[in-house]
Amino acid sequence: MELRELRKEKKVVQWGLTISTDIPQSKISLFENGYLSPTEKEKRIIAKALGVTVDLIDWPKPARAKK
Repeated sequence: MELRELRKEKKVVQWGLTISTDIPQSKISLFENGYLSPTEKEKRIIAKALGVTVDLIDWPKPARAKK
């Protein structure tokens, strides 16, 4: 399940995820929109905050910048 879908299913807003992970809300938004990939450590922190395993989340691949 994609990060955004899982977060919404768990009824957690981005700001709530920021509070529980210390990852800035803007960065979480970038992860969800595929502009940035989380590090392995960030993946573990987010998964733990959402109460799932890392492999349950479909992490978006960053889109290549258009020229």
